[in-house]
Amino acid sequence: MKQETDLEAMYRLFSWRITSNYVPHWDFAQMKAEISEWDEWCRVWSRYASRHAGLGDAAAADGDERAAGAHYVRAGLFYHWASFVFPHRPDDFRAALAGMGECWRRAAPFTEPPMELVDVPFDGTLLPGYLRKPAGVERPPVAVLVPGADSTKEELFNLSEHILERGVATFVFDGPGHGAVSFELKLRPDYEVPIGAVVDWLEQRDDLDTARLGVCGISYGGLFACRAAALDARVKAAVSMSSWYTPAGRFQNQDHISQVGLRQYMGEDPGAVQDAMTLEGVADKITVPLLQVYGGRDPASPPEHAYRVEAEAQGPTTTVVYEDGVHVCNNLWYEARPLVGHWLARALQPARSSPRS
Repeated sequence: MKQETDLEAMYRLFSWRITSNYVPHWDFAQMKAEISEWDEWCRVWSRYASRHAGLGDAAAADGDERAAGAHYVRAGLFYHWASFVFPHRPDDFRAALAGMGECWRRAAPFTEPPMELVDVPFDGTLLPGYLRKPAGVERPPVAVLVPGADSTKEELFNLSEHILERGVATFVFDGPGHGAVSFELKLRPDYEVPIGAVVDWLEQRDDLDTARLGVCGISYGGLFACRAAALDARVKAAVSMSSWYTPAGRFQNQDHISQVGLRQYMGEDPGAVQDAMTLEGVADKITVPLLQVYGGRDPASPPEHAYRVEAEAQGPTTTVVYEDGVHVCNNLWYEARPLVGHWLARALQPARSSPRS
C-alpha cells in the first residue's frame, strides 16, 4: 500500500477547516493545483496571502473600509494556513506568522465592529489578542475564545462574528503554544492559568460586564474552557467544541504532519503533555452552564468524551452532537457557530429579579 504523504494528509485532515474560514474554494483549488509537494505549501499560501493583502491596500486607498477589512482578514487567515503545522522550515514559518500579524494590524480599524489589538502580560512575555464589542450595547457581557493546539486567534474570527451578532463582546487570544507565542511558551495542561490572566486584564476595564463572562474553546481549547469553568469562579458559562475528557495516548497514533506541528506547540514530548491534560477530578467542579458541541464523524474527539464530561459536571449541561459533523463541525459551521453564539447570549443574559411576594 502506498504511504500517504504529508501533503495528502493535510488535505484529508484539514480541508473542511480551511475552507470554513474565509478561504474561497476557487483559491483553494488553484493552490492545490500549484502545490506538488509539502515543502511548497507555505510559499504558495504566502503568495496568495500577499495578493489578498494587496486587495486590502487598494480598497483602503479607495476609501472602501468595509472591503479593506474583509480583504485583510482573509489575507491574515491565508498567512495562518501558510504557517499551519509548518515549523520544519523555521524561516518560512516565522515569516508567515509575521505576515499574519501585520494583516491583522491593518484589518483592526476596518472590521465591523473594529478590533482592539492588545497584549496581555503573562509569565515574562505578552499574549496577543483582540477585543471586539457589539455595536450599541453598553457594557456587554464578554466571551473569551481559546484556540486549539494548532490554531491561532485569527482562526476564531468567524466564530467571534456569530457571538458578536448576538450582543456579546469577544476577546480572542494566543496563549502558550499558539502562533508566535509558541517560541517562548508551550501549551500547558493547566491552561486555566493563562485564561485567568486574561480575565484579570478584562476585569480592569469599565466598558465590559465581566460579571457575565464566558469561555469558549475549540478542540484542546474546549478542555481548557471546561477547566476554567471548574476552577475559576469568575467564569459563568463555558462552551467546548470537539474536545476531550483527556487526550492521553493520542500522540503516537496521530499523523506525522500533526506530530511535527505539536512539537512546536507542545514541546519536545507532546505525548507527555497530552497525557497530563485531563478533566479527571475537575469536571465534577463545573457548576455553571456548559454547552458541548461534537461531530459524529470525528474520530479525533468522539462524542464519548462529551458524555463522560456530562456525567460528571454538576451544572446544567447541554450536549449537541451533529451526526454528520467532523472535528469542530467545520463542515457544518453554518449550524454549529450560530448555535454557540445564541447559547452564549442566553447563558450570559442579565439575571432576572425575583418577583416580590
